[in-house]
Amino acid sequence: MSKKFFLRIILIFILFSGCVSSDGLPPTRVITDLDGVDFSKYEKDLYQCRRYAAQIDVGGDALAGLVAGALFGAVVGSAVGDRDTAKQGAKIGAVAGMTGEAADSSLEQETVIRNCLLGRGYKVLN
Repeated sequence: MSKKFFLRIILIFILFSGCVSSDGLPPTRVITDLDGVDFSKYEKDLYQCRRYAAQIDVGGDALAGLVAGALFGAVVGSAVGDRDTAKQGAKIGAVAGMTGEAADSSLEQETVIRNCLLGRGYKVLN
């Protein structure tokens, strides 16, 4: 595989690793009904829930997906073609594995935040 390809992969990985807010916690798209809710208590609870979700390592999962996808793609590519097909399969597998694992981990973070807020008695709308 070419140097250029690996540089692109590393750049994408860095971008995925940067998908964290400035406070080091995962962002959230959870929508909560705040009618009648003590906002300062909610902010504290949300912060704690986001800390739980931060235990899921999106960057690490994306890297594992990249490696697994590259290996799988190379094996499939070499089984159906020549060396060039194996290289192309590795590239496609690396990108697919990385993006898939990053997306799954981000979704899991959202689920943790949602379940945490529900467990604390909030009405989550999405």
